[in-house]
Amino acid sequence: MFGDLSSSLTSRRNAESAAEVDASVYEYDSVYDSLKPKKQATKEDQEKRPKYMKNILQAADVRKRDALIAEEKKIAREREAEGEEFADKEKFVTEAYRKQQEENKRLEEEERRREEEEAKKNKSGGMSAFYRKLLDKDEQRHSDAVRAAEEKAKHGAPEEENADDDKQEKEKTEADIAKELNEKGAAVAINEDGQVVDKRQLLRGGLNVGAKKKESVQREAERQAERPRKDVTNQQFGRKQAQRERQSRMIEEQLEQSMKRSRDEEAAQKEEVERASKSRKTEGEISSAKERYLARKRAAEEAKKTAGGA
Repeated sequence: MFGDLSSSLTSRRNAESAAEVDASVYEYDSVYDSLKPKKQATKEDQEKRPKYMKNILQAADVRKRDALIAEEKKIAREREAEGEEFADKEKFVTEAYRKQQEENKRLEEEERRREEEEAKKNKSGGMSAFYRKLLDKDEQRHSDAVRAAEEKAKHGAPEEENADDDKQEKEKTEADIAKELNEKGAAVAINEDGQVVDKRQLLRGGLNVGAKKKESVQREAERQAERPRKDVTNQQFGRKQAQRERQSRMIEEQLEQSMKRSRDEEAAQKEEVERASKSRKTEGEISSAKERYLARKRAAEEAKKTAGGA
């Protein structure tokens, strides 16, 4: 026990002596903060905006804008229904209302262009459409070659001679391709007759030699698979448009109901005021009735006095 007491006294004396030498000897936190680099305030820290509610806020803005547009369309329909009833009245349009109409038109135009771009993008198909076009070109080239061979056969050329010509043309084409690849740095082996030794080397260069019947079947299957995808895209676009229209109609109905309730309340209040004004008597009528009552009372008292004196 005394040993612990002596050690605590020694530690206290050491701490006091160290504090006399340097008062900031035990300020660990401030020293650590001074060693760390100061964090620069970013743009996000300055703005202090929500990071994960962007879509929700945008949807709220879209709903608010749709409500304003629906109200404008409703007012326009009411003006058309009125016709020339208020044509002679003076019209006042504020600058803020005019700017709001211009902003709504601009936003509607941007929404329409964005939907058209999305529809075109979904219609184009991206890289799948690009590869499909390449395959269609290869198929067209193959069909042209077959048609040319059939025309030569119809003109009376022997089939063997046509086959030799096609083979010679094919070999010549392969030799030309091999030559082009060698010029680009490839190493395609060619024999003395100008024929390609290993045709797989041509395939390594990214070139497919010869058209295959399986390609047409594969392309047809891809086209069949692409049709449902286009139908689904069109259905999604139509569903989105129908949802927007339903929301606009609901907002218009709510506005009409609200305006109808306000008109009914005003009419009821007006009727109540008129009924109260009809039932309320004027001050003159009250005073005249009072005078008539007092006159009748005096006459009755005089009649009593006269009868008592007689």
